[in-house]
Amino acid sequence: MISLCLTLDYELFGSGRGNVFTHIIEPTNRLLAICSKYGMKLTIFFEVVEYWKLKEVYESGESMGYERNPAEAMANQIKKAHQLGHDIQLHLHPQWIDAQYQNGEWQLNMDYWRLPEVPDQANEKISMGLIELIRKGKEELENMLRPINPLYKCNVLRAGGYNIDPSERLLKILKENEFIADSSVYYGGKAENELSKYDYTRVKKEIPYWFTNGSLLAASKKEKVFIELPVFAKRIRRISKYDLVRICSALKNKANSIEKFKNNSTKKTKWETIQFLMDKEAVTWDFCLFSKSKMRKFLNAAIKIKENSKASFHPFVLVGHPKDFYYSYAIEFLDKKASGGKLKFLTIGEAIVQIKETHKQK
Repeated sequence: MISLCLTLDYELFGSGRGNVFTHIIEPTNRLLAICSKYGMKLTIFFEVVEYWKLKEVYESGESMGYERNPAEAMANQIKKAHQLGHDIQLHLHPQWIDAQYQNGEWQLNMDYWRLPEVPDQANEKISMGLIELIRKGKEELENMLRPINPLYKCNVLRAGGYNIDPSERLLKILKENEFIADSSVYYGGKAENELSKYDYTRVKKEIPYWFTNGSLLAASKKEKVFIELPVFAKRIRRISKYDLVRICSALKNKANSIEKFKNNSTKKTKWETIQFLMDKEAVTWDFCLFSKSKMRKFLNAAIKIKENSKASFHPFVLVGHPKDFYYSYAIEFLDKKASGGKLKFLTIGEAIVQIKETHKQK
């Protein structure tokens, strides 16, 4: 049996575009309904800085075009999700720290797109440092959810845009705030553009997790306290990435898709474009954006890895975003496999408990 952790990055688009109800609340409600029907569990990575800004601006008297409080709707939904048994953990996009709502749109501080570039303390360029950001983010979620569950702990991070490296300074701050795990790395990932910079190409997809005590990319043989749980990814040709489901989802989010394309690309000749599309890249296992056939291929790849794994417990982490969730083919395919006894679903928190139990026995 294969253990899957379905993780959901709960956020608007990276540029600040999007509607909270259209792109977060409504698709998350559909996902929660599917999960309740099929007995699935999610780990929701809640983007807390975005939430703060929406709350601040709405309560100042600026409706941002909303008929009701978007931040309140987000908080209520997260509370409901936790009551239903889903885990809630911390997601951070630091470009929101000094965001301002002007002329009907958000102006974000794109100089701080990457979490590792946020300084420890606030300065003249940014009003909140990394130490305060991690502490307040943790406090926000715990204050929100402990009235429902007194045992709730915010202790797992996912960095925005998978930008977690270099991570030594960040890991130190996380450990000081009693975090026990991160899930920002993905197998084979690499980005080198105006916004994102990381290189995870040396991370092997056969390793389900590792303990770390320095860089989150380096395994520690001695200390077994902090865990990196990477998102599963598979190298495929870029052209096969763009199947009908992804294209239709992109068309529904047309303005953001164009902006994302501009941020992640440079001008190319026709030949360079063809070559680019035929090259391979690591694509994360996405239960919101995949077609049924792509989900089948990734699951088959995971099954082969599990069959040859040296780990007694080998979880696979999937990712999704409410803003991308228009079609339920992929997640319903997983349910059919689960009903046949081939899969089980765990939250990140449950996977961590099992990892620690596994290593206690050794």
